[in-house]
Amino acid sequence: MKIPRGFSDELRNQADILRVIGDYVSLKKKGNNHWACCPFHHEKTPSFAVNPAKQLFKCFGCGKGGNVFDFVIEIEGCSFPEAVKTVAEKCGIAVPVVENTREMEERDRQRSELLQINQWAVEFFEQNLNETAEGRRAQEYLVQRGITEDTRRLFRLGYAPNTWDGMGNFLRSRGASRTQIERSGLVTLKENGAGFYDRFRGRLMFPICDTQGRIVAFGGRILGDGEPKYLNSPETAVYTKGQHLFGLHHSRDTIRQRGYAILVEGYLDFLVPFQFGVKNLVASLGTALTDNQVRLLGRYARKIVVNFDPDAAGVSATKRSLELLVAEGFKVNVLTLPDNLDPDEFIRARGADGYFKLLKNSQNFLDYIVAEAISANDQSRPTGKVETINAILPYLRLVKDRIERAEHVARIADLLKIDSKLILEEFKKAAETRQERVSVRAVTASIAIKPAERKLLEILLNFPVVRGQIARQIAREDYEGLRTEQLFDLIFEYERQQQDADYSVLSGALQDENLARELLPQLMIGESDGGLHGEVDEQSTLTRAEREAAESLHSLRCAKLAEKQSALQIEINRAQRGNDKTKLGDLMMQKFELAKQERALAQWNGQATH
Repeated sequence: MKIPRGFSDELRNQADILRVIGDYVSLKKKGNNHWACCPFHHEKTPSFAVNPAKQLFKCFGCGKGGNVFDFVIEIEGCSFPEAVKTVAEKCGIAVPVVENTREMEERDRQRSELLQINQWAVEFFEQNLNETAEGRRAQEYLVQRGITEDTRRLFRLGYAPNTWDGMGNFLRSRGASRTQIERSGLVTLKENGAGFYDRFRGRLMFPICDTQGRIVAFGGRILGDGEPKYLNSPETAVYTKGQHLFGLHHSRDTIRQRGYAILVEGYLDFLVPFQFGVKNLVASLGTALTDNQVRLLGRYARKIVVNFDPDAAGVSATKRSLELLVAEGFKVNVLTLPDNLDPDEFIRARGADGYFKLLKNSQNFLDYIVAEAISANDQSRPTGKVETINAILPYLRLVKDRIERAEHVARIADLLKIDSKLILEEFKKAAETRQERVSVRAVTASIAIKPAERKLLEILLNFPVVRGQIARQIAREDYEGLRTEQLFDLIFEYERQQQDADYSVLSGALQDENLARELLPQLMIGESDGGLHGEVDEQSTLTRAEREAAESLHSLRCAKLAEKQSALQIEINRAQRGNDKTKLGDLMMQKFELAKQERALAQWNGQATH
């Protein structure tokens, strides 16, 4: 739409700002201003003022303000030309006709025709849902999914009959030409070019609206067998994929009032929660979130809670969405529902109150990423820690505030039991080189060597008798994941072969160069604090070596158990946040077993077990 030069200024001066804003909020006069609770954020005491003399509005709570056009743009989420048209219509002022180019006239004509055809189409779908035997099957499906008649009518749900020419014939009966029908996206051209057939057949139909409530496209879910499960309209003059959000027209005011939006995936994930009173949500139309959808969301809220399906595809979509949202400056949390339930399944089972309770415990986006990465990788091995860090780094890079990032790094390092300096260094490298992976060598080199680990290795390398004793009682799990894991393996392999391993053999086999050059010579010479080589009596030296080896092995087992308990507690906390009782029960059983192991270790009397 082209606005005549100077018309918007004239309209702004003539428009009754009280009349326009009064269509959206209830204004009460107090002094020179008219007051109301702000439509852009939630409040109990009115802080939203309109001054008719100055033709301005201002909220002293959220800070929004401006003229009548600014108000309409903000509340309708529309463009300036659309705001001018809206104000003119509300004030009963005609918008002058401007000479357009033929291309502009043709584009506007096609848009107008398509919007009208979509109105006819939704009537056709509604009629088939409500008045046909075939449509009753779709009604039964909606009842099974918990959709009420009021919700069905509010969102104008319908049914596309399983015929090839039902829609085409209906549109012809309304006066649509063949060209108009072909442009509508409601039919598919035959391969031979001789006519067309209905695009949507045997499907439950969901109208897709723009922010002003105009139907621009449709989504259809197959009922019964058939592929694809969901089918959307193709792009047309009024619909571009990735530029709309399902339900936004109905939820935008509540989103503003509550200050945040809940982002779900599909139509029913939106409809059921909305029906139960969770009305500050939108759906991404079952596709990956796009830049345009993110910008559209930003008109209404800067805080988002992502609540996608908990399956593998949903987790992947969640991660992609986080990248876009955080990069655009949104404050983002993630809600994971228990028992692998979708939003509509959870709310039908446990109600809106249960859902809102979980919302309060939704995770910060990076906490979610960290928990996912830790859960997906074996933290007892350096390679597992590497994959965990590699999964986290791209999202850590999105945190722009240095202090906040440093806090996250410290917590991640503590969880992974590695040096926080490593993560900061790798983060810096990633920013400079655009690489998002760290090497196994870098992580392995950062893993601190425990005193008990060092002591036990020193004894194993220098006391063959004790080495044989420890080889019979140690399990690989006792040292698995330690930085010196390979050295333990080499020592016990040579013990099984009844061969002595000298420095040249061991250093040549070790992959960790720092261990080979620095630690191994120290261990073989025996220069650790309180070394055993100062003993005069060989028997007392051997006895002490046996005792300290047993103590060191016990210490390593305690440390290993503590790591398992720490990792398990992360999973328990996550299950508790999601109220996932089934998973929590399994985890508590694991915790009970670890507690038994802990009690057994606590009863150790300092004697070696043979």
